[in-house]
Amino acid sequence: MFYLIGLGLKPRHLSIEAIEAIKKCKEIFIDSYTSALSEGSVQELESLTGKKIISLSRKEIEEGFIEKIKKARNENIALLVIGNPLFATTHAQLLLDAKKAGVKAMAIAGISVFDLIGKTGLSMYKFGRTASIVFPQENFAPESFYDFIVENKKAGLHSLCLLDIQGEKKMTVKEAIEILLEIEKKRGESIIADSVIVAMEKLGSAKERIVSGNTKKILKEKTGTPAVLVVCAELSEKEKEFLHELVE
Repeated sequence: MFYLIGLGLKPRHLSIEAIEAIKKCKEIFIDSYTSALSEGSVQELESLTGKKIISLSRKEIEEGFIEKIKKARNENIALLVIGNPLFATTHAQLLLDAKKAGVKAMAIAGISVFDLIGKTGLSMYKFGRTASIVFPQENFAPESFYDFIVENKKAGLHSLCLLDIQGEKKMTVKEAIEILLEIEKKRGESIIADSVIVAMEKLGSAKERIVSGNTKKILKEKTGTPAVLVVCAELSEKEKEFLHELVE
């Protein structure tokens, strides 16, 4: 059996179902690039489950994991994913790969950022397409995430923005906003500058922090990682009240 298991955002988010599945497995791997734990470590996961856990890179999952899936014909193999394992196409593809290889597979859900953004008080019914903000690189500086935000705002929808992770390099809220403002400046627009921003860091952990305000305020805040942010559309009175009373 091949198990695709959501860890949640910290080791203590592991469900009983997930722990029982992990304990059945001969080999356990963890996706070490898609996301980051808000609290805890792989070592803590090993202590909780009594199992050795091997970290895999993006290339090892996207290009070489099929060989590990094939081994699951005869033994239990697990891939652990921070958050929910079914939100990323990369992980969903592994279930298709298992099906094509004739391997039984099971997905176990975990708590994700999408489950905890309700702590902002923003209506879950008012979120549009999720945007992933990536670090600009030489010969690769996409701006499609900015377009998603613009389209969402025109439709009266909030934009949840996931921030880039490249190995040990994790994008901060400040870096994300600066990237958005740079695109905006180049285009002569002011969508981001005129919006309420809600920044969330270390969701689900003891050091969780949520702050809201305009870009000038958020840029002055000392925010850590892992983090996500929301570019808000027009707020309802209840959303305004929640942000005013319960968010920094």
